[in-house]
Amino acid sequence: MKIQNNNSHTHFGQLYVTSKEAQKLLKKADRAIKASNANFINTNIPEGHKRPLWSVLSDVIGKRQKENPNNILVDIASKTKKLISIKTVDRQGFTISKYEVNPFPNAGSHNEIFPTDDLYQRYYHSFDQKVYGKSELYDVMDRAEYEVDQLYQKQLSETPDIQISIRELPKQKSEKKSPLIILNPKRVEKSRKKIIAHTQRPFENLRKLIDLSDKTEKLKPKNKEKMPRKIKKELNKMI
Repeated sequence: MKIQNNNSHTHFGQLYVTSKEAQKLLKKADRAIKASNANFINTNIPEGHKRPLWSVLSDVIGKRQKENPNNILVDIASKTKKLISIKTVDRQGFTISKYEVNPFPNAGSHNEIFPTDDLYQRYYHSFDQKVYGKSELYDVMDRAEYEVDQLYQKQLSETPDIQISIRELPKQKSEKKSPLIILNPKRVEKSRKKIIAHTQRPFENLRKLIDLSDKTEKLKPKNKEKMPRKIKKELNKMI
């Protein structure tokens, strides 16, 4: 196995068209196949379909390779020659193989599409007036899908089997809850408010005293003049 390059993305989705040019070329090939009256035989066309359309094949391969971590990448190879490249890439992003193919089908007589060395077969099919077709794209995609399948089977055989134990773990003894540890968040908040109220209580009492002292008027000393005691006694006698 020759590693040609290392792609930056390691997962593309099993079957991925990497360029818009390749998508356009494949759509043109599908339109050409739909417009042709050729009979496609000896082609692995998905069940329920008669023509080798890329739109059908891509959906079928995507479903078949859903669990496969390896990928098949489709890109444009040559615009002028109408060639696309098909790469098989492993799960680490390394290219395993690369093919170039024309997505447009070949059409012609039976002997032109399916040449054989049997003289009898060539003579027999020379009288056949039907137009036959062959899609090289389907042959290359079958080869690429076979490679990623084999690679996936190899990867599964190399990975060790995971043995799941059915034994139950011994029950752990429950730790004694300490009164200092509070797990309920409501109780934590309640205790926090209590602690705040307890620590601020002396300051609140002091604040009340300060407020009361500000509100009450201070007692002022009386400025009355006092008479001498002797004079006061004489005045009382006179009265």
